[in-house]
Amino acid sequence: MTEQSSRRIFAHRKAWLGGGIAAAAAVVVAQIAFDFPLPKDVVGTVIPAQRYRAAQNGSEQVQLGAPAGQTAPTGTVPEASRALAEKSAAESALKADRSQAEMKADRTQTEMKADRSQAEMKADRTQAEMKADRSQAEMKADRMQADKMQAEKMQADKMQADKMQADRMQADMKANRMQSEMKADKAQTEMKADRTPQQ
Repeated sequence: MTEQSSRRIFAHRKAWLGGGIAAAAAVVVAQIAFDFPLPKDVVGTVIPAQRYRAAQNGSEQVQLGAPAGQTAPTGTVPEASRALAEKSAAESALKADRSQAEMKADRTQTEMKADRSQAEMKADRTQAEMKADRSQAEMKADRMQADKMQAEKMQADKMQADKMQADRMQADMKANRMQSEMKADKAQTEMKADRTPQQ
């Protein structure tokens, strides 16, 4: 953000500088091309100097080139000044256009950076959501596996309990059978004992 704001301030300064140069060039061109006379009711301590004004030359009086060793006619001086002013104005306009183009390029670059940052933020958010979904799915899978293991353990415990109960019932049945057999043997012995004296 600091780099973008500094670029924006620099671009604004360049634009203001270009505008100021263009305005100064326009003032110079206006003063040279148009000789504005001062109003008569202007009162001040500075008296404007009276300038010599020559008659305008026609197209037949203007000489395009001066021979070597001779100075140019006085009629070409305003033309040279006008050309210089026009050149200065053109340079100022070119600088202003360049400054405007640089501002536009900086704005485009800033917008591209903003779009890139927004796309990166969107990608990061999508990636974070994918990670969260993956973590949630893994947690769900772990919970299901834990529930399955707990169910299997409960089933194993129930099978073990059922086996222990079956073993206990079988032991009880065996003990009852042995007790019944012992009772039968005892009764048979008693019957034999009772039968023996009678003989």
